[in-house]
Amino acid sequence: MNPIPHTLFEQIFRAAVAHVNAGNLDAAALACNELRRARPDDPAVLQLHATLALRTGNPNEALSSIRQSLTIRPGHVASLVLAARAAIAAGTQDQAVTPLREAVARAPDLAEPAFLLCRTLLDLGDKSLDAMLDLLAARHRTQAAEWQHLGLALQRARKPAAALVAFTRAALADPTLADAQFGRGLLLRDAGRMTEARTALQQAVTLDPTAAGAWFALGLTCQDLNDEKAAITAYQAALQHRPDFAEAAVNLGIALQRQGDMPAAIDAYRSAIRIRPDSFSRVAQAITAARTGMLWLDPTAFRRALGA
Repeated sequence: MNPIPHTLFEQIFRAAVAHVNAGNLDAAALACNELRRARPDDPAVLQLHATLALRTGNPNEALSSIRQSLTIRPGHVASLVLAARAAIAAGTQDQAVTPLREAVARAPDLAEPAFLLCRTLLDLGDKSLDAMLDLLAARHRTQAAEWQHLGLALQRARKPAAALVAFTRAALADPTLADAQFGRGLLLRDAGRMTEARTALQQAVTLDPTAAGAWFALGLTCQDLNDEKAAITAYQAALQHRPDFAEAAVNLGIALQRQGDMPAAIDAYRSAIRIRPDSFSRVAQAITAARTGMLWLDPTAFRRALGA
């Protein structure tokens, strides 16, 4: 142990934390090493060391330090959360559950451990997930970003009903969150609730007019609702904001073809094939299938007409 006067210790500690917050991890590590030499069993120093170890890709070292810190300072909420994050990073997610449950119990108004526990239970396939989702809804209604991230995780885990609830909570917490409306729209489409999906997707593109994916989904939904004019507008907007969107070009051609505007449809099909040549087979099927389609007896001439 290398004794350091208390005032100097505090100065070095504050400097180390400032370096961490600024992302200057090398300087933070130098300061942390000096602090550890002076007070190796200080729980705050151990927590600092664990934070640095986790930030620099050493989760097992982080886990060792933060567990030592918790033996000296049990129940410290920030340390419990850090222990959980280190366990997750180390690939031992099951070891994150206990500290997260304790953190949630000790700090019921703190959103971070509650949402992290929910994500962990989801990844583990834990049956207590539904109860935790209910707890989140009761305590943390205003956490828009966290609900959005959870909605994406639930969607990836193929839990569409729970994901829809999460996206809806995100949208309620932040009515300007375009991604939440986009997520809602996709899930409502998948559930066959087309009118509601159209409303959500329209809100998404109103909030973010550059969202090509949302415009495309809106176009699909309008077509499902037999509104080809609205679908055309949506596909054109998708292509405006993402010119290499081959699927949007094909669907634009289909919508234009159904409206009887075959010259414009051909232009859209040409664009699709130019963007992605393997679109040709879908274009060939579309161009001959609809009642407003065209029949080509010479396949070579057909390819030439489409620029394929």
